[in-house]
Amino acid sequence: MRSLLKKSYCILFLLLIVSQNPVSGRKKVLDPKKPCKRFVLYYHDILFGGDDVANATSAAATNATKLGNTEFGMLVVFDDPMTKDQHLLSHPVARAQGFYFYDMKTDYNAWFAYTLIFNSSDHKGTLNIMGADMMMEKTRDLSVVGGTGDFFMARGIATFKTETQQGTKYFRLKMDIKFLDYMTNMVASISREYAREGTSDSTIVSQNPVSGRNKVLDPKKPCKQFVLYYHDILFSGDDVANATSAAATNPTKLGNTYFGMLVVFDDPVTTDQHLLSPPVARAQGFYFYDMKTDYNAWFAYTLIFNSTDHKGTLNIMGADMMMEKTRDLSVVGGTGDFFMSRGIATFTTETQQGTKYFRLKMDIKLYECY
Repeated sequence: MRSLLKKSYCILFLLLIVSQNPVSGRKKVLDPKKPCKRFVLYYHDILFGGDDVANATSAAATNATKLGNTEFGMLVVFDDPMTKDQHLLSHPVARAQGFYFYDMKTDYNAWFAYTLIFNSSDHKGTLNIMGADMMMEKTRDLSVVGGTGDFFMARGIATFKTETQQGTKYFRLKMDIKFLDYMTNMVASISREYAREGTSDSTIVSQNPVSGRNKVLDPKKPCKQFVLYYHDILFSGDDVANATSAAATNPTKLGNTYFGMLVVFDDPVTTDQHLLSPPVARAQGFYFYDMKTDYNAWFAYTLIFNSTDHKGTLNIMGADMMMEKTRDLSVVGGTGDFFMSRGIATFTTETQQGTKYFRLKMDIKLYECY
């Protein structure tokens, strides 16, 4: 017991030395070769060809432009299976939901933004990943910018490697995911330590911060929390005065759930549930539908505050699993009063009137405040 407490104090002392100072700039001591958590998954993409609804997992939401011969501008929405091994038919341990588009006129290159949704015995939660996939390179690094559940507030690197490509119909990526900044419920962490010592306690400690690290953080104790209400009125062709969003692409023919339809919005955000209350912020960004079997959306947007209470922005992204009562998305950054903030935005659908109007309750919890 005494040895464990001594170890705990030493680690906490190290944390105080190299951990963040919220009132000044900082340099983190992290070793890229020593992630605090790491695993490999395989991503399988089957592009819809017009008649293979049963097998397809992705579909082009826009056509390629005429800028070059590399599919420049073609945007693909996907709901792809993730497996532990290279076999397409293996049981998926996660789904990758998001999009990529081709963005070079002289060579093939893609840009990705997506969420890994885990719901297995090993892991539950999400990881949000974004970045350029320089397809001609053997390996490419994308950023893990946030996570929820078992991956609460995670950050790191996802290294892509193309293993198989069959024309435009199918490709498989190996994803080596390394966490370098990893939040943890340290009650569970220290409990395992005490279990090995044969005792029990609720003290919280973290991994040595000179390599990849687990941060001291309690998900139930954000540094800032507030609730806002998001109102979306979809343009139907004749309601210009009231509409706050519009479909920029038509749905594909992959399923009957608007798969591939991308909606751009400039929505009012209020502090209460009333649509006509004075907005305290605008939500500007997009969402698109990305499941062929059920309604599901993927969001990326900015909350723009310009009120007496707050000025600045918060950037939010992630999968909105609409059939769930509550859904967690990642707050990946901020400006102004929310400078460099990160956290979790929990969605609850409160009202939905067909496809014309819906209201979301957003419970925003920030865990990095400066």
